[in-house]
Formats: sequence, structure tokens, C-alpha cells
Amino acid sequence: MATQFKLAAMGHTMETGRVVEWHISEGESIDEGQLLISIETDKTVVDVNSPVSGVLLKAVGQVDAEYDVGDVLAWIGDAGETVPDQPVEPDSKKQSVSAGPRVTPVAQRLADRHGINADAVDGTGPDGRVTKEDVQRAIDDGTAPAKAEDTSVPSGEVVPLSGIRRITAERLSTNWGVAPHVSEGIEVDFSRFESYRVEHEADWQEKWGTALGPNDLILAATAQGLKDHPDLNAGFIDGAICRYNEVNLGVAIDIDAGLVVPVVRNADKLSIGEIARTVRELAVKARENKLTPDEMEGATFSVSNLGGLGIDWFTPVLNPPQCGILGIGRIQRVPRYSGNEIVARDRATLVLTFDHRLIDGAPCARFLSQLRGVLEAPEALLD
Repeated sequence: MATQFKLAAMGHTMETGRVVEWHISEGESIDEGQLLISIETDKTVVDVNSPVSGVLLKAVGQVDAEYDVGDVLAWIGDAGETVPDQPVEPDSKKQSVSAGPRVTPVAQRLADRHGINADAVDGTGPDGRVTKEDVQRAIDDGTAPAKAEDTSVPSGEVVPLSGIRRITAERLSTNWGVAPHVSEGIEVDFSRFESYRVEHEADWQEKWGTALGPNDLILAATAQGLKDHPDLNAGFIDGAICRYNEVNLGVAIDIDAGLVVPVVRNADKLSIGEIARTVRELAVKARENKLTPDEMEGATFSVSNLGGLGIDWFTPVLNPPQCGILGIGRIQRVPRYSGNEIVARDRATLVLTFDHRLIDGAPCARFLSQLRGVLEAPEALLD
């Protein structure tokens, strides 16, 4: 008997998913555990393996269409097996193929590159939708209608929002219009840490299996500071303040597809070495596109570091529903007065952005002051 392949929830907050790509075509055999489909969730793109072995009898889910959790995406069974008729989808469906644009995003990009009017191409997809194959066929046949030149705007490539970029745009723009963002900055002296690092780098490598950097120190100090400032380790949920019992740090990582924020769980209970190892492991998985949904959710506070890209300071945008996010700039050797003398110091600017609905400026200033004190006398965290 044929098996239904349904869209499963890939995280506690997932309600819908978008079909990105089928890795098996209808009629092809597939083994249990073999890559079947890629699904875009509200956080990332997840590769999903087949739960059973057999033949892909019918791929119900259409590429670029969005489906609710629990919807049937495919039927897998024995060759020649009959597949039950699919029920007609209700009009209330969030986004069916027929409700989407007539031209698929992939087909539109191909048409744009060749200066073709994709809307004038005959579509063979569901409900007459124009697919990449339709556009390519029109190009090969020489029947592709040219796009009328629009001189009212500068020419350029049109890149539809998709994947992580689309998710980021939707979540952050929505939150920007709702949460009153306020930012406060503070300058921190890392000279003591830099000197300490030179002396103990070999010991840290032997003890923790990795060398420690300023980002590891900031993450460890932030986790400890949030225990003393629970109003920052909070979120705005259903019109109320939720103070979290755990300190889970979301660490922003830049990859080719965009920005991802995997989570270091219970960071306040980890040593600085454990935090450093966890972040490095998550970074490797992020760049290999192997992060799981569980590793991408549950953050109670976020940290973003652009210092490695040469940025002096910036004001980060809140990641809903979190109350706060810390932005880290680069460490610079600058002249500063020490008494009547000018000395060289290693300093960086940290900027805290917070949701003013949940917390006021004064307690955030106290959090930053405490954080600076720990970072400028880091021995307790390092030993």
C-alpha cells in the first residue's frame, strides 16, 4: 500500500513550509534515508530524507508552493501502484500554486537574464504556470518574446527574495514596525584580555582544544550578565513579558545564503571553553548547510559580531520576540590618557539594542556597565 509523505513540523514554531526542490523525480526509486526534498521553514532550508523505500509514485507538492504542516507532499510505494485522488485544496490555503505568481521565480530569473517577457511565454505548469523549462524551450526554439525596454527606470537584474533572505526580510521588517528599538553603546578596554591571551594561549589549547578569542569572552560574560538582568533575557509574547528560565544565546553567523543564528543552549552553565567549542561546531555546520531546526530555535538573547569585517560599531536589529541583541565592533589599538600620559589601549565598542516595551534605558545601562567590568578584568572567566 502506498505511503503518504506529509510535511512534518521541523521545529516548535513551524506552521507552514515551502517546497524548494525535489531531489527525486516521479517514477524513480528511492531508498529509506535517501535525500527526497528540500523544504524552506520559517528559519532555514532543511533537506528531508525519505522515511521509506520504494518508488516516488506522485509528487503532490509543487516547487515554490507553500503548504501547511500535515499536508501530503508525495506518495511512495511499489511501481505501478495506484495513488488515491488528492482532495481539492480549500480556498483558505495560505498559498497554493494557483494563488502564486504566474511565472516561477527560477523562470523569471532566467527570462530576465535573456531579456525575455516571461508573461508572454506559454506555461505548461499547474494552472498554466510558466516554468524554467518553458522559458528555456522558448529560448531554444527562437520563439521567446523580447521584453519591452522600460526607459523610466535604470536597467538591472531583478532578484526575487527567497530562502533565508526572504525569511529575514519578513521577520525583521515586521518587528521593526512593532517593537520600539533603542540602542546604547559602551567602550570596552580589551588590553588586559589581549595580554592574558598571549601568555595562556597554549594552555587554553591544551585545556579546551581551541584558542579563545574576544568573541568567546563576550559570549561567556553576556551569559553570566543575563542571569543578573533577567528583564533582558526575555521576550514579548502574546502581549506579555516572558522572562525565560534558560539563557540561550543566539550567535549570528554570516554564510553565503545570508544570516543564520544558531543557538548556544544554557550558555550560563557552560565554561568559556565549552562555549568556544560549541560556537565553532555550529559555525562549521552553518557553512555546510547542516544546521538542524532544533539548533536554530529557542534563543533568548542574540549576539552579532561584525568586528572581523572591520566595522567599528553598529546598531543591530532585534530578532523577535527577543528583548535584546548585542552588537560587537572591532578591537582597535587607540591612544588613551592614563593619568597625565598617553598610552596605547585595545578598545572596542559594544552596542545593546533593546525593546523599549519590555525594559527601560537605565537597567540596560547597568547591564552594559557590569559587562564592561567583567570584560576588563576577565581572569575569573578564563581561569
